[in-house]
Amino acid sequence: ALIADMKLHQSESVDVASLLMAISSGLKLYDTEEVMAGRWGYGEQHCRETVRHYLKRIRALKPIKISFRGLHPQCRFLPVDCVHLRSQEFRCNPSSQWYSHKFNGPGVSFEIVTDPINGYMRWLNGPEPASIHDLTFLRCGKKGKKGDWKRTALYFHIPENVRLVSDSAYEGQPDKVSTTKDAHNPETKKLFARMKSMQETCFKRLKDFRALREAFRHGTCTQDKLDKIQLYMEAAAVLVQYDLENGHGLFQV
Repeated sequence: ALIADMKLHQSESVDVASLLMAISSGLKLYDTEEVMAGRWGYGEQHCRETVRHYLKRIRALKPIKISFRGLHPQCRFLPVDCVHLRSQEFRCNPSSQWYSHKFNGPGVSFEIVTDPINGYMRWLNGPEPASIHDLTFLRCGKKGKKGDWKRTALYFHIPENVRLVSDSAYEGQPDKVSTTKDAHNPETKKLFARMKSMQETCFKRLKDFRALREAFRHGTCTQDKLDKIQLYMEAAAVLVQYDLENGHGLFQV
């Protein structure tokens, strides 16, 4: 399915060996260039350039594969949460803003919305420093300064008649996000718990790729590192989306 869509939406031909190199050594195993050269029989520069090129081609399918288009008309809730990815130190910009409380080290955060009906990813945004609060990420701005919130924020792209579901970190935005309350009946609590559990399962699928599980090592400066983390994350997300669409779903809510 991936190759068919690349042929359909991209003018360049697909070299299957190069595509598999990008998926296997670039994302799944996260090999160093020296290991890739030995594994695939090419020079280190060729391996590096080929992996980056095909990851960009996979990532280019994100607007087609990950969007709110095709959302079931009866879908009323969408779980949202942020996942933290490890990174090596940002040496050009050392700061506590990169600190993640989830693994006590430097990292970045991505915001993901999944579909509780079929498990598909409907939204992916990031990266932001790992210390950013989930609500700040949702708004792309601080509380009380709505005029300064970026229009690219998830807050402005939530489909009509749909509410987000998440943990207590999102309690400060009740107009858009529902969190579990003591007053909820048991069925609602169970539904919300299943949605949040499904979200964590999606994060696990992404971190099955070693490039997203281990400390990200690429990048010559802060912005270059962020750009490369985004490339690897979005390419992996597209691959997971294809996996979800082709018989390997999460689980039913």
